[in-house]
Amino acid sequence: MAKMFDTALRIDAAGPAGNPIINNLRFLRHPAWYALDRIAPEFPGPVVPLTGRNGSVVLLRGEEAVRQYFTDNDTFHRLSDGVFTLPEGRPWSLMFDAVITFNGERHRRSRKLLMPIVHKSAMEHYAVVFAGTFKRTRFAAGGDEPFDMAAEFLDITRANMLTCLLGLEPDEENVALAYAVSRLLQSTLNPMVFMYQKERDWTPYGRWTRQVAAVYERLAEIIERRRAEEPRRDALSILCHTTDENGDSLTTPEIAGELHGMFAAGFETTAMSMTWALLTILGTPDLEVSDEEQLDAVVKESQRLIPTVPLSLPRRVTREIEVDGAPPIPRGALAFTAPLLEHHDPAAFPDPGVFRPSRWIGARPSPYAFLPYGVGQRRCLGASFADLQIRTTLALILAAGKPRLLTTEVDYRIKSGATAFPKKPIMVSTGSHPAAAGPITGTVTKLWKRSPATG
Repeated sequence: MAKMFDTALRIDAAGPAGNPIINNLRFLRHPAWYALDRIAPEFPGPVVPLTGRNGSVVLLRGEEAVRQYFTDNDTFHRLSDGVFTLPEGRPWSLMFDAVITFNGERHRRSRKLLMPIVHKSAMEHYAVVFAGTFKRTRFAAGGDEPFDMAAEFLDITRANMLTCLLGLEPDEENVALAYAVSRLLQSTLNPMVFMYQKERDWTPYGRWTRQVAAVYERLAEIIERRRAEEPRRDALSILCHTTDENGDSLTTPEIAGELHGMFAAGFETTAMSMTWALLTILGTPDLEVSDEEQLDAVVKESQRLIPTVPLSLPRRVTREIEVDGAPPIPRGALAFTAPLLEHHDPAAFPDPGVFRPSRWIGARPSPYAFLPYGVGQRRCLGASFADLQIRTTLALILAAGKPRLLTTEVDYRIKSGATAFPKKPIMVSTGSHPAAAGPITGTVTKLWKRSPATG
């Protein structure tokens, strides 16, 4: 973990008591509960170390601190200092290099070359794909047989990403590829992978690098095939045929890294955003969603109330920096912001634990108070893709007939990287199966304090 944080760093700021190594590991294991239980009640910020006076990991709180974190990109660098170390000089060495981790000119170049995949014509194609995918789902099929809506949303999002990003049909072979791509990042959560970084047959690191190489070879094959074809409407084909004003284009290893980044950032997060949104709809019996404005308000309120990504991706502090009058953060610190805490700030959102979609009708909060996709130059490039997918799919589900919620005990937990999942299946039925009685319970109620909608 030495590459992640340096516990020798000091900061003259109050934070939770305890051992910094233990506190940092507890935070990384479930950052939502650490932020909500140990930081939110006693430490308003704007800079809070995870352990008092220790500068290894800090959490930034409040609109001004969030603004500085997202706009001062020369000081707060995306983490690219060896956490996902791959051997150099291999075709697959760039599989963890992508616009979401780049800084400076490299970030600007990649972002410019990726922009065509979210242009209007591409989005129109994606919307058609989303509608076609929905027709094959259990939400559309009807019937009394209960199913897990979180698992169904994962299947929906996987199929959409295969078709929209790679131009592939969601058959058994391609679904296995999508699963393998998404598993690469999850494997890095095992500390054994990086404790002994030797490419041996028997080491976890060796097994992991072989997985990376196998995924890269499959992606490279698809990329080269797309280059040889006439341009198509999927994102991969667009990337293969895009050049900038200087004739620059993305190489095959660069495209493979970006595709991996898109799956890592957009697959499970989008599926869980739909899961939490539908839960709030079904868990609020008197709620009516009759038009696009109301659906937009419901989606935003669910993203605020139950954030799919409760903590930002970490950034490395490249120089000693003062944030909003707080004691200076030392160079080398690992810095986070917490959408979970910003979204539950009563100054920005009165009655923050109440599910109240009406707060979004005709209102635009500060972009530094509501940040499901980040903000500014670092706003998620795929935000419009995710938003369109969420709204299209939920609108079709509600048009087909609101499902019945059969599960009311729901636990909120970090399962994959930074993404919040329900701990157990959330069962629903589209048929005549009786709805579950009672309000929502479980740890999700630490965020969603009361069930009734208030407008």
